Amino acid sequence: MFEFLTYGTAKLQTFLLILFRSAGLFIISPILGHRSIPVMIKAGLSIMLAIILIPVVGNAQVPEMNSIWLLAMLAAKEMLVGFIIGLFFTILFIAVRIGGNVVGYQIGLIIANVFDPESNSQTSLLGEFWYVIAVLIFLAIDGHHAIISALSDSYQLVPIGVFNFTGPAGEQLIRISAYAFTIAIKLAAPVMITLFLTEVALGVVARTVPQMNIFIVGIPIKIGIGFLVLAAALPIFRYMIEKTVHFLDGELARILYNIGTIG
Repeated sequence: MFEFLTYGTAKLQTFLLILFRSAGLFIISPILGHRSIPVMIKAGLSIMLAIILIPVVGNAQVPEMNSIWLLAMLAAKEMLVGFIIGLFFTILFIAVRIGGNVVGYQIGLIIANVFDPESNSQTSLLGEFWYVIAVLIFLAIDGHHAIISALSDSYQLVPIGVFNFTGPAGEQLIRISAYAFTIAIKLAAPVMITLFLTEVALGVVARTVPQMNIFIVGIPIKIGIGFLVLAAALPIFRYMIEKTVHFLDGELARILYNIGTIG
């Protein structure tokens, strides 16, 4: 009887720690952690995912917990691991919004803003459009499966109770966060380059034909060319999203390895 109770307690502790890592993932992960999803649904999905992952974790060696404070500390560590997993994939969508804002500014639609309920702020219309397209592409390439798979694989790299956030892991996290701006510029590059050449051409026209009001003529020309380039660059947009997801997945495995390495 005593052995049965001990076995049940150990399994319950393992389940709770898995649940906290799943909850950390649902706090910030794209799509799965969106603010439009009710909290009760997120909690239910976290519990279901924790139940599914119990066989994956197996007979993991859970540190002995002699107090509620030690359990709270381990729970916080597990939640941070899930938070980092979700953050890596969220960086892609942050970059998409930044790129959309840059493109909207270049085209001249920066004043056409919409309210973003996720960040509680105003965002560019093109940024929100790109975000929706990125979500559809992300689902089409099974990006949501990649998130869940990363959570499952994280137990091989970061066992339960292990969280060693050293210098290399911190440097990598900062570098990947800064990489969001690189992704944004790459996504906006076709429109930025085309509109720069359009500005040069309009400048030449303004010099050669001074009677033409270039400010009135240039605005619809820039908007029209910008939309044409946006439509033509959609295959490149999809290619960039797919490659970025694979890149972030590989970088996530590296930082989880650094976090799970003791010593």
